[in-house]
Amino acid sequence: MNTILGELGKSNKFTDLLKQIENKTSPVAISGLTDVGLIQMSTAINEFGKIPICIVTYNEIQAKKIYEDIKYFTDKVVLFPKKEIVTYDYIAESKDLPYERIEALNSVITKKNIIVVTTIEALMQKLPKKDVLYKNVLDLKIGETYNLEEVKQRLVKLGYARSDLIEGRGQFSIRGGIVDISISENIGVRIEFWGDEVDSIRNFSITSQRSINSLEKTSIYPSHEYLLEKSIEVVSEKIREDYKNTKNGELIELDIEQIKAGNYISKIDKYFDCFYQEQQTLLEYLSDNYCLFIDEISKIEARSRNIEIDRENLIKALFEKEKIVPEAITNSLKIEDIKEKFGKKQIIYIEKQDIKNKIAGENYKFQYREINYYKSEIDNLIEELRKGINEKKKIYILVSTTEKAKKLQTLLNEKEILNKIEEKLNQTIIVKSNESIVTITIGKISAGFECYDLNEIVISADDLIDGEKRKKTISSAAFKEGEKVVFADLKVRRLCGSQKIWNRYLYRCKYYKS
Repeated sequence: MNTILGELGKSNKFTDLLKQIENKTSPVAISGLTDVGLIQMSTAINEFGKIPICIVTYNEIQAKKIYEDIKYFTDKVVLFPKKEIVTYDYIAESKDLPYERIEALNSVITKKNIIVVTTIEALMQKLPKKDVLYKNVLDLKIGETYNLEEVKQRLVKLGYARSDLIEGRGQFSIRGGIVDISISENIGVRIEFWGDEVDSIRNFSITSQRSINSLEKTSIYPSHEYLLEKSIEVVSEKIREDYKNTKNGELIELDIEQIKAGNYISKIDKYFDCFYQEQQTLLEYLSDNYCLFIDEISKIEARSRNIEIDRENLIKALFEKEKIVPEAITNSLKIEDIKEKFGKKQIIYIEKQDIKNKIAGENYKFQYREINYYKSEIDNLIEELRKGINEKKKIYILVSTTEKAKKLQTLLNEKEILNKIEEKLNQTIIVKSNESIVTITIGKISAGFECYDLNEIVISADDLIDGEKRKKTISSAAFKEGEKVVFADLKVRRLCGSQKIWNRYLYRCKYYKS
């Protein structure tokens, strides 16, 4: 466990909070945290209590920041982003997004103690039912016998496309008795059959085709979330029946032709309810053991209202253009529906302000402040360190590389500040001493913080310390021309506004350079 997280284990307040969570007390409110304070608190609860956590925040930017910060403390974290719903027949969409979503869902299904980071918008969007998505999971084990034709059919049902040689995600190939399946962008699994019996299983690099390690068994999970619940023929008839009274009959028939031709994934958002009779949200994929961290409920509620307004405006605009409104938009849930789906899960309300949550049965207030230093604030950093040392605080400074750590250590030595470098903070017990030592470690978080409850300071100094030589900047052509101006030759006359601006620029080119 990371030492910074381990410090929380020494707090009586945190220990009491953890007991409340372990006793299934819900809802509980925690106030006074910073953004990174939320990261420390949630990750520590996950580590100490072995409790799976889902953090729900208000937008994608915040979710990505939370995800990146948690990755410093633990690798047991996944990001479940919102789905980009296709509203027109032609749209440029991210190729990575579907894989990010399915990898997160696969982790939820297969791993017991992880942290899932998502947004309220992602929760409002519906998914195929969990049983539909995972009914064809393929389990393979050395020494067991399998029908190769059935293996191929299962892979197709799991969304994998057959190719001569796998080159990326979502592909498989069969050459004789060798089956290659891509399980990520760079890693594949190779199963060698001797007749119908699995003779060997190993991971390999897709780029080099070289083996990485051997396995006793493997499980192949869906390559994307758009697996078919019913046959293409049944789906096509359902679409034709549901839209028989619309003005877009010709367009719908063209869509049905594409679906029957195998190009159905691009049409699923449009006819979502026709493809999937039974639907769920991410909340129903999570077991009842999950603890939901609600990151600032007021912001989440405000964001959900804006989403509903945007959705209504989009539906209106599509109607006016006589376009088909995708069912993935019309069946999206409201915040009230989401709250009903919380079910038996524990709810932890996170508030950054020092306010008391009236809904929660238990309120815990911690004292955090955010710390940020920039390139011009070295002196402020030194002053902060000296003050913290005098107050016997535990001080940790994070930089992203060993080179930066050494540069920072040289700087602190020059300022006669006692320090040490520990590249990895993986000790849960810290030996106390009479003299405070600043610990420099390798890592990166979005902001530093001070936790008064723990007498602890964590500083993110990555932007404060240069890790490599700056590249020589190349002057623009306009800048170089400005250097050639002989100001003694300029005549004094009344200038228009644009000429005044140009002359000021030339003046700066001449004198700011020096």
